[in-house]
Amino acid sequence: MPHPTQQSAQPLPARMAGVRLPGDSTVEHVTVDVPTPGPGQVLLAMKASSICGSDIRAIYREHLGHGAEAYQGVVAGHEPCGQVVAVGPGARRLEVGDRVVVYHIAGCGMCAECRRGYQVACHAPFRAAHGWQRDGGHAEYLLAEEATCIPLPDNLSYEDGALVSCGFGTAWEAIEKVSLSARDRLLVTGLGPVGLATAMLARSLGVTSIVGTDVSADRRAQALELGLVDEAVAPDAVDKTVDRVTGERAARSPSTARATPRPARARCATPARGAGARSSVRAAR
Repeated sequence: MPHPTQQSAQPLPARMAGVRLPGDSTVEHVTVDVPTPGPGQVLLAMKASSICGSDIRAIYREHLGHGAEAYQGVVAGHEPCGQVVAVGPGARRLEVGDRVVVYHIAGCGMCAECRRGYQVACHAPFRAAHGWQRDGGHAEYLLAEEATCIPLPDNLSYEDGALVSCGFGTAWEAIEKVSLSARDRLLVTGLGPVGLATAMLARSLGVTSIVGTDVSADRRAQALELGLVDEAVAPDAVDKTVDRVTGERAARSPSTARATPRPARARCATPARGAGARSSVRAAR
């Protein structure tokens, strides 16, 4: 049964500190009202709010976004993780004290994409992403839809949760698209945070042969140092490296992979860029 409004025993402040990103590589510190959760909403005390590459590229340096990526002057931060301190009427799952990760996009809840849990593809005019069109996690409190909150396991820290909410989620979608398993060999193009997350998740699935590529020598060295890839090469060396690893000409560009006749299959994951972007992945069959 839906429960009535709940609030932490500790009184909540009326105002809170937050951060907005006006562009031109500047940060604006603001003081705003602490929101009150409405029907189906929860108020979270922010415990961690990480910074995505899209925040830097499309908001912090300059406002580049259009449509779903348009920044509307809200409190920044779309990778939030926190603890429930107030629950609005009609909420069904969460209670004060729960630790949650927040999926950063709230869709209309009615279209085909929302109904299958893919709010990122919702095209309703009131679709909104935290840190882009609605206030995000770079503040003391965050107002979120209960439906977009995911319970955070006790063995994960709030920092883990913030990183999972967008970066690792993007990597996991790439892995799911190619049905990656321990019998595969993997090529990861781009060894930034999402690329490293892809390699880390692949390792956890038992993938033993992972090749990474990046234009940055520092990123290639870091991936090797962390033990997340077996080889890290510059883009111009990808074809030869994959040919050698797979035993035939399995790749013709850093973003494609072709099947080999051997039991192990080749897979290629290319981390996507931009808020709400789908991972670009092509699988070898």
